[in-house]
Order: sequence, then C-alpha cells, then structure tokens
Amino acid sequence: MAEVKGGESGLVQRIGERNGKPFEDGYRAFIALDLPETVKEVLYDSVSPVIKRLKSQVKWVAVENFHLTLRFIGNISNLTSDVLREKMRSVMAGYNEIEFEVKSPGVFPSWKEPRVLWIGLTPVKGDLLGLQKMVEELVQSVGYPPEKQRFHPHITIGRVKDISSSIGRIWESVKIPTIPSFAISKVTLFRSTLLPTGAVYDKVEEFPLKSNEE
Repeated sequence: MAEVKGGESGLVQRIGERNGKPFEDGYRAFIALDLPETVKEVLYDSVSPVIKRLKSQVKWVAVENFHLTLRFIGNISNLTSDVLREKMRSVMAGYNEIEFEVKSPGVFPSWKEPRVLWIGLTPVKGDLLGLQKMVEELVQSVGYPPEKQRFHPHITIGRVKDISSSIGRIWESVKIPTIPSFAISKVTLFRSTLLPTGAVYDKVEEFPLKSNEE
C-alpha cells in the first residue's frame, strides 16, 4: 500500500490495487463531460450506416455512453474517491461551462491502421484545456501518475478488433450533419463496470460549472 501526499489533509492512502488486482472496496473510474442526449442521438444516426457495414469488425460504444473523456483513472478505492471528489467540489465551480462544435470523424493512430474510431469536438467557448489540466492535476494529487497520452478532445465511437485500412476508408465516409453549438455545464466522475455485454457507466457525482451568462 503506497502513501502519497494529498494536499492540505496531509498523507492520503491510495488503495487502488494489490498485486495487480483491484480491492473490493473501490471501482473503475474516469472523469468526463457527458454529452446532451440530443447530440448523442444525432451522432448515432450519422454513424448507423457505417455500423451496419462494419458490424462485428468493431466493438461499438453504446449511444448512451458517448462522452468526452478528460482523464481515465482506472481502479480507485472508495477512500481515494472521497478525497478526489472533495477536491473537485472546491475547484470545478471556478470554471465556466464549455461550448462545443462537432467536427469530422477521425481515427487513432492512423487511417491505414485504425484502432479507435472517433468524432472530433472543438471548444468554441470556455477554457477546455485549462479545465482538463486542472482535472489532471487533481488526479495526480491523490496518487496517480501523469497521463502519457496528449489530450485530444473526441468522442470514441468504436474500437477496431481486426486492423484494416478498409475500415479507415469506410469510417472516413461518415457524414456529420450541421449541429448547432452546445454547452456542457457539468464535469462527471463515472464508474465503469465491465460486463460480457459491454461497459456500463454510472454517474458517481456531477460537478457543476459556471454558466457563461453569469
């Protein structure tokens, strides 16, 4: 069991794993911006034809799970979760809500060898990068190492099972209709439960952001 510094409260015990296995008192977590239901529905309608074409070649994300990840955490104990949530309550309210525009489809790492199929989001109002950086700092403050991947705002739609350049060409054909810009006014801490049928996401706590009209 490792001890890490936890700000004003002194030392906080991070109880996440023991010998590579999660403790029973915690859960698998990530912090994200949940999309409005109307946006989820439009995006799903846009990608449905491609989902039908690719079928079982891709593991598709359920429409209700569409979101923009700010920081994946992994296993977190209830104790560490409580500390993180307290920190987030005191900080998140200082940031304004983020307004977005939906952009074109993309892939990671390349169109020739796509592994992740996504749709891009561009912030048009609010400090998304500042908000994400603060979330990263808060997660590190309760004992987690820095995120290695560069932050790139996107919505994951599917994960490719068998790599093929043809999948990239098909995904590139997705047409996203013009969607009015929309605001997201809460940061959400999610619990992710992995089931044979796919991941189930539950909201542990939502942290309100300031309205841009204030």
